[in-house]
Amino acid sequence: MAPSPRTRIELYFSSRFETEPQGIVFMPGRVVLLGEHVDHQGGRILACPTPQGVYVAWGIRPDHRVRVHALNARDTDRFDPGLPERSGRRWADLARGAFACFTQNGRRLPGLDLAVYGDLPTGSGLASSAAYTGGILHAIADAIGESLAPAEIAQHVAAVERDWAGVACGFMDPYVSAVAAPGEVVCLDNRTLTHESLALPTGTRLEHADTGVTRRLSETPYNERRKELAHALACLRELEPELTSLVDLTPDRFTAIADRLGDPYRKRARHVVTETDRVRRAIDALRAGDAEALGSLMHACHQSLAQDFESSKPEIDEQVARLEAEDDVLGARLQGAGWGGSLAVLRKVREAEAAPD
Repeated sequence: MAPSPRTRIELYFSSRFETEPQGIVFMPGRVVLLGEHVDHQGGRILACPTPQGVYVAWGIRPDHRVRVHALNARDTDRFDPGLPERSGRRWADLARGAFACFTQNGRRLPGLDLAVYGDLPTGSGLASSAAYTGGILHAIADAIGESLAPAEIAQHVAAVERDWAGVACGFMDPYVSAVAAPGEVVCLDNRTLTHESLALPTGTRLEHADTGVTRRLSETPYNERRKELAHALACLRELEPELTSLVDLTPDRFTAIADRLGDPYRKRARHVVTETDRVRRAIDALRAGDAEALGSLMHACHQSLAQDFESSKPEIDEQVARLEAEDDVLGARLQGAGWGGSLAVLRKVREAEAAPD
């Protein structure tokens, strides 16, 4: 029998650094139930943790150097945590950026050895990057005897992704990874960075399915979509100066003023507005235990992603249609930033099987 991921990283750390790790951190990935592309607009989202994630084993060194070994990349990075510079390797730069969060004000850190291993598929849209960066932040905090609140983790990860990887991501992925318990639905308010815990309807399970289409977020139109949404908001603010976010518009109000926008800006904004409304209705469905309504909202979300946000692909649309034709599937959709990755699938199961995949 193969060792568990936790045992694997523990053994690897010991063999690589010739000492036992002083701690091991785990950060799960996440599956988005609903709320796609409203997180970076300040809206509410619904997401669940995955059983898979990223493990970071750590140990303090006697000097002030850092060694990070990424088991998945089969590579090692070495640097001074007080003077981290870009290396040109994304995985290494994310780790360096995590250290910079602690040292940017001149703080001196102890030297650390880190071994990192993830069983989340890269490019799958399951927040592997946020789990990786968040796991390293957690390990640093543990090593210096501090704790980071979920909001702090989310803010640090977003800053690292922006400044060290060039991706203008939101707070959702690291926050959900930091707080979610197995089988739980996290309802996160991205404005206040507060959340409440909900449960899936009895007899259902949220799964993720690989589309087979991998992508690196920095190489997709994700940043372009962010700019299009900013432009749409700026145009609508000329009509309604008090408007601070697209998520504040109801579908009816948006319809009344949508002519102010040309495409593609109208389509992008319409997705955010209607998805915000879908999240509101999904929260009601979760509280009522209405699985059929939840599945219908997931279906509508995918149609909006494909037609208005244009973040799907024909081969992914076909996979969603095939899944939704199965008798026990209530709803399916592309989840994550888009253009590949994985699908979220709400499936009916016997109550004894209703546990996260």
